[in-house]
Amino acid sequence: MSKDVLRARVSGVAMATALFVSIIAWQGAGPAGATAIQTTPRPDAWIKLCGLSTGCTIDPLPHPWRGDDVYNSSGARQKIAVRMEDGEDVRFWITIQNDAEQEDTFVVEGCRGNQRFVIIAVKVGFLKRPNWRPPDITDGFKDGTATFDLPPASESKRVPLTLAFIAPTTAEGVTYRCPITIRSQSDPSVSDTIVAIMTTY
Repeated sequence: MSKDVLRARVSGVAMATALFVSIIAWQGAGPAGATAIQTTPRPDAWIKLCGLSTGCTIDPLPHPWRGDDVYNSSGARQKIAVRMEDGEDVRFWITIQNDAEQEDTFVVEGCRGNQRFVIIAVKVGFLKRPNWRPPDITDGFKDGTATFDLPPASESKRVPLTLAFIAPTTAEGVTYRCPITIRSQSDPSVSDTIVAIMTTY
């Protein structure tokens, strides 16, 4: 085989390889402006203050949501702090959403409260006052066993919760921090944490 023919064949192989790599790269890039698909688990929890006292009549709505599209296990940028008188109650609203493109089951790991900050109830739905009708998940919330099945990208199917506390204490300046972690059952290492903070005055 002549050197000229060998050079031509080597050059042809190099051009074909470069073309193949270019095609693969173009196919992987996807159309311009395409949104990346979130295939790994992505629980998203939000929290807001409903208000104090029955009916959320003290420091009432509206209040902003904290935590939408914020994902961390520390509660940074997704916490609510409220000051309350002793003997007063307070309600927080919580939203749980699946931001991944695959269905998942989320486990709700709440706090247990204490003698000075007692959990009245954790109910499904956004409630301003006591209501026996909605499902009660108080025990599962405290034990970290409450679960919810959510479809992919569940903006149209979110889970609303109401967390109600009462502070039956005469001590002033006492603070209680209640972290609420939403954990993926398909990958327990993935979670999102919101925080409710209460201080008596």
